Amino acid sequence: MDFLNLIQHIKTSSNEEVQQLAWSHSIDLSLEEIQLLRPLVDDISFHWLFTGIPKSFIAKVERIIGPTKTNQFLAQYMSETRKFTE
Repeated sequence: MDFLNLIQHIKTSSNEEVQQLAWSHSIDLSLEEIQLLRPLVDDISFHWLFTGIPKSFIAKVERIIGPTKTNQFLAQYMSETRKFTE
C-alpha cells in the first residue's frame, strides 16, 4: 500500500489499522494523534499536487503530531507525489 493510501485510510479505517499502516511507513502515530488527524483529511486537496501544501495546513498537522513526525509525513508525501506527477 502506498503512502497516499495511508492518508485516505486515516479517514476510513479503525485507529488500530491506521496505526499499523503508519508503522509500516516508519511513522509512529498514537491513537490520539490519529483521531485528531481524521478531520484534517477532508481538507486535503488534489490541487496540492500542483500548488503545494498550504503552510496553514502544515501548521495544523504540526500542532497535532509535532515537527518531527510532520516532516516525516511531508517527506513521504513528496516522494509519493513525485512518482505520481512524473
